[in-house]
Amino acid sequence: MYKTLDAILETELNASWLTVGDGRYGNDAKYIIDKHGDAVASDISDILLKEAAMSGHIPKYSQENGEHLSFTDAAFDYVLCKEAYHHFPRPMIALYEMLRVANSGVFLIEPSDNHINDTVFKLLFSRIKLTLKRLLGHGSSRHDFESSGNYVFRISKREIEKVAMGLDYRTVAFKGINDAYFPGVEFEKQSENSPTKTKVKALIGINNFLCNIGITNHGLLATIIFKKILSEKLQKKLISSGFDLVNLPENPYING
Repeated sequence: MYKTLDAILETELNASWLTVGDGRYGNDAKYIIDKHGDAVASDISDILLKEAAMSGHIPKYSQENGEHLSFTDAAFDYVLCKEAYHHFPRPMIALYEMLRVANSGVFLIEPSDNHINDTVFKLLFSRIKLTLKRLLGHGSSRHDFESSGNYVFRISKREIEKVAMGLDYRTVAFKGINDAYFPGVEFEKQSENSPTKTKVKALIGINNFLCNIGITNHGLLATIIFKKILSEKLQKKLISSGFDLVNLPENPYING
């Protein structure tokens, strides 16, 4: 997932970043810093961020509510929200706040809404998966809720395009990626040859294959909403990294 950031990190050296929902020791900010970027980690709870800063894992952090970020307009070049947006109780409010404090763009890495399909094959496969889940007792609807009471907000390309169009931004970028999860995987110590890692890699390989032949959608969507015109260098880097760039139409009533 982090490698999807490299196109920007390697093109816009020393750009400033804010990470939102980065409460697990600021690891999102750590990746950016290790790539020579400048990052402030933030989360609604600063307990683990304090530990990370005290240990030297990250240099800067801030306790922040995503709906009311304390920073001024365009305070950072980019804002990154990785696997946190879909947990927010009112994610759209947070997205507009992230866009407010970003000068160049907002980068989301979030679960994709696989109930939005663009081909008959994907629609059919999605229905088959949903039916199997129901039979196995793993869910019975198109909607999921967390034990905290929050609704799970997955993202889609169309949804992101509409946000950008509403604010008169001209470019969005998308890259589908897959991961794999099963209970207990997060507690196993990382080992290159462990059975768990082998299983994870195999599941990702299967998902990648199904996506490549057009049967299903990717499980995650790396999404960038750009507030400015992209440099030619960044455009080429994003495309070579597998991103689809979408150039949105101008609003004729405010730009004519």
